[in-house]
Amino acid sequence: MQPVALPTRPRIVGQTFLLLATITIAAIIGQAWWAIQQDRRITLESEHENGLIAVRLLEEHATLTLHEAERNLDMLRNAIHAEGRQKPIDDTMIRSLLTKAQPFNQVMKALQYVNPQGVASVSTIDYPAYQTDADDRTYIPYLLAHQEHKKIMLGRPFQRFYDAELVVPIARNIFSEDGRYLGIISTDISVSYFSTVYARVAKDSKAMVALFSDEGTVIVRFPFDLKVIGKNIANSGVVSQLKQQAVEGHFEDSHFLDAEKNEARLYTYRKIGDYGIVSIFARERDLTLAAWRQRSAERMAFSAVAVLFLCLLMFFLWKHIRQLNRTEESLRLSETSLRASEKKFVDLFEQSPVPLALVRLSDGVIIEMNDSLLSQWGFTRSEVIGKTALQLKVWETPSERIGYVNALHAQGHVHELEVRLCNKRGEVATCLLSSRVFNSDGEQLIIFTPIDISSMRAIEDQIRHLNTDLEARVSERTESLEHANQDLEIALTSMKNMQAEMFRSEKMAALGYLVAGISHELNTPIGNSLMVASTLKEHAENLASELGSGKPRRSILNELIAETRKGAVILVRSLERAAQLIISFKQVSVDQASNHRRSFDLRKSLEEILLTLEPMYRRSAHKLTLDLQADISMESYPGALAQILTNAISNAINHAFENKAQGLMQLSSHLIEDGQVEIIFSDNGCGIPPENLKRVFDPFFTTKLGQGGSGLGMNIVYNLVTEVLGGKVELKSELGSGTSLIIRLPLIAPENKDE
Repeated sequence: MQPVALPTRPRIVGQTFLLLATITIAAIIGQAWWAIQQDRRITLESEHENGLIAVRLLEEHATLTLHEAERNLDMLRNAIHAEGRQKPIDDTMIRSLLTKAQPFNQVMKALQYVNPQGVASVSTIDYPAYQTDADDRTYIPYLLAHQEHKKIMLGRPFQRFYDAELVVPIARNIFSEDGRYLGIISTDISVSYFSTVYARVAKDSKAMVALFSDEGTVIVRFPFDLKVIGKNIANSGVVSQLKQQAVEGHFEDSHFLDAEKNEARLYTYRKIGDYGIVSIFARERDLTLAAWRQRSAERMAFSAVAVLFLCLLMFFLWKHIRQLNRTEESLRLSETSLRASEKKFVDLFEQSPVPLALVRLSDGVIIEMNDSLLSQWGFTRSEVIGKTALQLKVWETPSERIGYVNALHAQGHVHELEVRLCNKRGEVATCLLSSRVFNSDGEQLIIFTPIDISSMRAIEDQIRHLNTDLEARVSERTESLEHANQDLEIALTSMKNMQAEMFRSEKMAALGYLVAGISHELNTPIGNSLMVASTLKEHAENLASELGSGKPRRSILNELIAETRKGAVILVRSLERAAQLIISFKQVSVDQASNHRRSFDLRKSLEEILLTLEPMYRRSAHKLTLDLQADISMESYPGALAQILTNAISNAINHAFENKAQGLMQLSSHLIEDGQVEIIFSDNGCGIPPENLKRVFDPFFTTKLGQGGSGLGMNIVYNLVTEVLGGKVELKSELGSGTSLIIRLPLIAPENKDE
């Protein structure tokens, strides 16, 4: 269906509405913006006016207070002049008048007199005349130095030391009627008097109020802060600018009189020219504009609502106009669309792969049925139209239909109800039945959808049987695996026992080899000793025979004695050699045959071990050189060391020097860091191929299988180093360049669990 073009007139009307809407929205936004700006201006002007009223009130209060103090000083000056007409004016007379005058009230609680020499006298309500130094008040040195200054002068606020009250002094120079300089008279104005008025103004207005002199001395400030009272702010740029400004006005600043806070404030000031002071009223800018912001937000919200309402109104008007223009075209197309829709619905219903039927709810008569359901049940369309399911004998159990119909009446739908239905041939099939009631031209119809799941149920049964068979097979294999694991455990235990027995056999074989070597080595010194002993016996008999003759010959005696002495030396040397071999063999064999831990000197133990191993290489062309560091004391297992050296030397002779007539072995030991010792045994033999180097420490690995090699020698070395001695072992080798066995051991071996 092709889209219908809108007439020209509706397009013009729509454009006109769009233009009017744009103008109206712009007017609303512009008016709201203008009102917000005007409101802000009026708010700031109102704040300035309120500030001027406040500073004028503060000025009036301060002026009245200062005028009152000035009048009290004038009264004291006039009393001095009146008394001076009757007698000479001196310090005593002025101090007497100071005490008698007593112009005290809640505001002014003290009078002071300072003579030209700087000696001060104070008269207060609570204290009698009190002498003090002139330097305690900063204004005194200035007035004494500038006697020509005749105006009232404000001093810096301070706490009086005799009553700890915070006061602001006001002073002036006085002269006699004939012009003679008499000194300074002053009075103290209590800052607490300002507190009553200034604190109330600050609290009620949520503002900061202050009073400071033209020179930049803060007289009072509220909120009250003792650190600020009397502070010199002359360096502030605001003070310098105010000196050049009008008598009253306003400005904006973020730090003036409150450096700790960084908040923009609107300041209003008023100068009190008679006394050279300035009153300040300041409020936070955000606080001042808070109400304006609220009103602005409300205006913007109202404007937004108005714009939105206008947009919606224009949209609906525009949409209504378009709808009116489309109505006629829609009416013309409706009949065609209905026909097309009906055809599409019929095609969809008939060609759907899902089995469908339309059934009247009131009596269960089938109105229509698609090809899929006809094929599933084996009926023709003429056989089912106008019939009920009961008449067609579709329900295997008619009582199931009663529950199905009740569910439709109660809920209006049925979802995947499992039922058993029959086809025309009487074959029963399991189906998932879904239905929904809907209204068509005032008549309630049912969409009837039975989906055949018989094949799916058959597959589920097959899967269920397969799962049962699988569980049985798993159970059988689990039992078989358990038997296999038991057999493996038995075999592993047997192998461990065999390995332990072979380890013991290897160890005892090494000890037997040691015994054989020592026995062979002892033959020489013991045989020599026996031969010498026989010779000595023969010499002794010859000596006895010579002495038994009537005339023993001196030469014969000397020869027999010399031979006897020579034989004795040979006998002693042979016996010492045998004794040394026996002692070393005894210690090494005891260590090697046991697993006992003891303290020993490493160098001495290694030398004893090597002494017993000399028979392994002494009659060959191979040599062993030593480089052993002295004074290395260990607490470990020397028997394990003997076993390691035995296997290392045996490996070198049998493997490294197999095709070499003359070989060199080296043994070195030295201390390294962390309480460890490093022992290196190296040879210059044929080396180990790279493919064998990684397997040297594996049990039963040997390159002479069937030639007497067990393959346990280096595995025993590895186990002794890592498990018994608590160290690490490393093997480095290159073909043709020899092999190095590097052993790193702790000086104190770990405890052996088998001990």
